Amino acid sequence: MSTHRSIIDESVLRTLRARVAGDVLTPDEDGYDEACTLWNAAVDRAPGVFVRAHTADDVATAIAAAREHDLPLGVRGGGHHVTGSALVDDGIVVDCTELTDVTIDPDAKTARVEPGARVSDVLAPAQEHGLAPVAGSAAQTGIAGSTLAGGIGWLRREHGLGVDALRSVDLVTADGDRITASATEHSDLFWGIRGAGSNFGVVTSFELELAAVGPEVAIAQPIYALEDAASVLAAYREWAADAPRAVTTLVALMHVPPLPVVPEEAVGAPVVMLFGVYAGDVEDGEAALAPLREFGDPIMDMSGPQPLAGVHEIARDLFPDGRRYSWHSIYATDLADDAIETLVDALANAPTEQCELGVWHLGGAIADVDDDATAFGFRDPEFMLAVDAAWEDPDDDATAIEWARDTWTELRAQAATVDGFYPGFPGFVDDHDERARMAYGDNLDRLRDLKAEYDPENVFASNLNVEPAN
Repeated sequence: MSTHRSIIDESVLRTLRARVAGDVLTPDEDGYDEACTLWNAAVDRAPGVFVRAHTADDVATAIAAAREHDLPLGVRGGGHHVTGSALVDDGIVVDCTELTDVTIDPDAKTARVEPGARVSDVLAPAQEHGLAPVAGSAAQTGIAGSTLAGGIGWLRREHGLGVDALRSVDLVTADGDRITASATEHSDLFWGIRGAGSNFGVVTSFELELAAVGPEVAIAQPIYALEDAASVLAAYREWAADAPRAVTTLVALMHVPPLPVVPEEAVGAPVVMLFGVYAGDVEDGEAALAPLREFGDPIMDMSGPQPLAGVHEIARDLFPDGRRYSWHSIYATDLADDAIETLVDALANAPTEQCELGVWHLGGAIADVDDDATAFGFRDPEFMLAVDAAWEDPDDDATAIEWARDTWTELRAQAATVDGFYPGFPGFVDDHDERARMAYGDNLDRLRDLKAEYDPENVFASNLNVEPAN
């Protein structure tokens, strides 16, 4: 049971309990501590009250209470964002974790998804029809958080980002209005939601276009020794320049984790793991992915057909709930030699074996969309470089975060990097305006105007925040 004491006035709690269909949880009630538990255990915040929404009316009631009593407002979907933005100290959290309904329309190839659903909640029923959502690369990631930030997933080079597969949303605004936003209704708001959505309201329903992929896909998963990293990454860079669009890859510089499929003698070894997924016919995919297995002599190779659902489950083992995380990203036009050197050196000096570095190949269908077509503005970079600090012991907090900051800062200073980052993995920027510009690029000014129209009081501020224009 939490030792935190709620500062929410009792009259506010009585009003919430009278008007909300779901539970209203304060620190002295069962379920509060569980509600405070996020994927990232490094986040330690104590909201004054959780409003477990069952309806859009519940959401509107919670928003109104926060506004009326000038309380900070958080919105929890999957609770997976690395910054812990779902929680706010001493404020109200609109908790959508019980809104998990998913309806698949196999004929239209769409899904209607509530905001508490995770990628696995959509992928499992969609795969019964050979369909898949585009957003999210991990089974436990929330559909809401991933999609509203951009939605980088395993099908991105062939089918684009999660925001590109978003057809409409129902949301509750700061004023309590229930709005449907799409290309034909409130199209200005729909533009902003696709990349900066947490700034404009609480989405209570997503309509997603599904891709025809799976249930089985070809994957490549060769693992090379870290001592071969320079040559492997140089070969990967050359291959990636003309890679098939149907192939999406991620390179991880990491220590081999203690998983059941890993030989005991290999656990802890520093390695370069290439992971590729082919969005199409398995036989074609195995041929397209074969070069990834020929960049040297792999010390392990776990390539072969796998269920697409299994691909998304890998992250659940690699990045489990309850570990401490500090994840950051920077875009790059090329995988330059100095970046390769920085990544290799960073792994060698990582404070824990759970830390890793990532190279995410972008391009393909992502770059088919104009930068100003959605609020997600960085369409042209070929790569995203990720610095992923992870650790177990709270005593390692400062050391792990300093390692991540130093590595990210060094990458940012290099010539091939772009001064922008993925909103899902934000960078180390203290200045608010600079931070927002790195998240949204040249779209920030338009977003500020939109914020002034739909949320002039900045009620939705627990996010990569867009301040309203004056």
